[in-house]
Amino acid sequence: MEAKGETVEAVAVHPDGWWQDPNPASAFEKYARMHRSVTNRAKNAITERLLSRFPWEGRHVLEYGCGGGYFTMWMARRGATVHAVEHNPNAIAIVRYAAEREGLAERIRLVEGDAASDETHGPFDFVFAKDLIEHLEDDGAFFRRLGEQLRPGGGVYLATQNDHSLNYLVEGTWERWIRGNRDWCGWDRTHHRFYNARVLGRRLREVGIEPELWGSSYLFPWRFLTRRLTGKARPWEGWFRIDRALGTVWPISRWGWSIMVVGRKRG
Repeated sequence: MEAKGETVEAVAVHPDGWWQDPNPASAFEKYARMHRSVTNRAKNAITERLLSRFPWEGRHVLEYGCGGGYFTMWMARRGATVHAVEHNPNAIAIVRYAAEREGLAERIRLVEGDAASDETHGPFDFVFAKDLIEHLEDDGAFFRRLGEQLRPGGGVYLATQNDHSLNYLVEGTWERWIRGNRDWCGWDRTHHRFYNARVLGRRLREVGIEPELWGSSYLFPWRFLTRRLTGKARPWEGWFRIDRALGTVWPISRWGWSIMVVGRKRG
């Protein structure tokens, strides 16, 4: 889930991967290092901006695919109780390690499970699913549960890959039409589909959730273009600044490779 969605840069830098490391301390360091990359910093900054509008103190949150727990910890620090469902036992060990180190263990409940077949009952005040739905072979059951698990007025955050983005236009054209990889579905071989703002909005409204806020990151396909032009992906602080400055500005907030939406269930 998050372990797959967040690790594109980590795979190149750390072939073993934080999600494969059974040692919580060393895995946590790899996970933290991954989050210092330009793309992850930008995505996290936009996500935090969107989430900051929601009151967390005393709230009950259901998180799908918590990975190494970046946002699990973020929400718990602000007073939420987080019920985190994660299929990777190494990721669960990282979150448990970090939560105990920060004194947040009482606010985080970790469950080894799968979002595709989860039967957690609500109601919850918020459901958080970052880089998850593109991994689900059938996302219909997930969206139906989403509507049932949220209390009226409750919020939801989804982040996924966007086929109405400049990177899809550029890298997708290269992969699908020049290289002939017609099954290309993004940076992870376990992805099943793309989304966009129109599709996400429709899927949420079908289960009684109204989209309220949009965000995007990786607005300019710098990794693909610099690698093609120079033979190496070339990070630059400016890429982060561009995403951070424009990632929640309409209509650019719907055009990034990573598209994010915050919605609220109708009362």
